[in-house]
Amino acid sequence: MKKLMIALAILALTSAAHVAPAAAQDRLIQQSTDRETGAALRVYATSTGPRLEMQTPALLLQKQVMKDRVVTTLKGRGDTLVIDLGAESVSVVSNKQRVVTSTDNRAQLERARQLIANSSLAARAADLIGRIGFGPHSAIEPLLLTTRAFLMAARHDNTGARDLNTWMRNLKKPQMVPVALAQRTPSDCWKAYGDEVLDAYLDYVECVKNLTWYDIFGEKGCAVVYEVRILGAFTWYSGCVSLGGIIGK
Repeated sequence: MKKLMIALAILALTSAAHVAPAAAQDRLIQQSTDRETGAALRVYATSTGPRLEMQTPALLLQKQVMKDRVVTTLKGRGDTLVIDLGAESVSVVSNKQRVVTSTDNRAQLERARQLIANSSLAARAADLIGRIGFGPHSAIEPLLLTTRAFLMAARHDNTGARDLNTWMRNLKKPQMVPVALAQRTPSDCWKAYGDEVLDAYLDYVECVKNLTWYDIFGEKGCAVVYEVRILGAFTWYSGCVSLGGIIGK
C-alpha cells in the first residue's frame, strides 16, 4: 500500500506538470480556516511537489517540496526566514544573514541552527501551530506538528517532538473521517494515509536513532525523506476522499 500511495502521488504531480506549462498556476488541493486562531491553511500540488501554507495577517509560512529538497519560508512584519534543507546541505537565510553549508560542517551547521533559534518568526510560527484547533483527528495535523517540531528543535526544545510522537502513538486508534469517493470507504483512505505517515515517521526515528531526537543538523537526508513522504501522503489522501473538510476534524 505504501508503494502504491507514493506512486499515485508522484503520478498525479508529474502528470499535471506534463499537461500544463511550467508557468501555470499551482493546483489548490485543500483549504480551511482555523476557528481558534483565524489562520488560513492551504495545500497545493505544484510541478516540483506539494506545498503547505499557513497564513494570518501577521505571518505567512510556506513549506515547499522541491523534488529532493524541502524549503520552509516564513515572512511577517518585514522579516524573512528561509530554511532550505537537502540531503547533503543546509541553507538558512534570516533577513540579511545567510549560512550555506554541507551537513559535514558542524561549525557552520551550528551557525545555521542559531539563526533559526534566534528568529522571532520561527518562535511565532511554532506558537501559532500549537494553538491551532483542527484537532487530533485532522489529516493536516502531522504536517503542522512536524513543522513545529523542527522549528522548536533549533532552540533545543523537544516539546514539539514529544507532541508529534504522541500524535503518532494515537494514530492507530479509530478515527472519524470525511465521506470518501465511491471507490473507497472513509476507513480505507484514512488507514492507507495513516499507515504511510506512521511508516515514514518510524523510518525517520530509525534513521536518527543514534542522534539527539529531531536534530535536523546532525544527519543526512533523514528529515528530507520524511517530510517529502508525509506531504506526498497528504496529496494522495486528498485525492482519495472528497475535497470537503479533510483538514478539519
